[in-house]
Amino acid sequence: MLRSSFLRTGIVRICAALALAGFTATALPAIATAQDPRPPVLLNTTVSGATIDYTIDNVPNRRDTFPVIRGECTTAVVDVLVAAPILAPAAIDTISGREPDVFALLQRLIADGALAAGPRIQIASSTGQITGSFPDLPRGIYAVGTICNINPISGEFDPALFDISPAVVIDLRSGSSAPAPMP
Repeated sequence: MLRSSFLRTGIVRICAALALAGFTATALPAIATAQDPRPPVLLNTTVSGATIDYTIDNVPNRRDTFPVIRGECTTAVVDVLVAAPILAPAAIDTISGREPDVFALLQRLIADGALAAGPRIQIASSTGQITGSFPDLPRGIYAVGTICNINPISGEFDPALFDISPAVVIDLRSGSSAPAPMP
């Protein structure tokens, strides 16, 4: 039983790392210039039955428009087992110095059903926090990812505004809450 749990945890960590590497290397091509230091966005997930609950902390205000406008985050759940074969070649291309076709990659992720829930856009509270849930997910290994304060005009990406967290839904329907394993 211990070996099975260890193997499952290892698979989750590998798949989450692969999804993170592929997503950040392919879907988010440009790196933003640093303005002033701020704590990175932190995404925490817990699983209860067939529901993934999440909390996003350290969401900064929108500095690019007006400093008092609250920031927002876009959060989605990706099925790791479906996404891994799609993201792996793109990650290898990026490591090799070739740029993959990001739009084709995103279309394939959606067409192949790798997006299990979301994307959900939410505005942060006055404390810079966002909470939410993705209910009624089937059993599976997922990566919950969030990116905050996207600037669609410049296309810049700030890694401090992106986070990902693995989650395993085993659908116990018991109502018990267990934290997702960390990569």
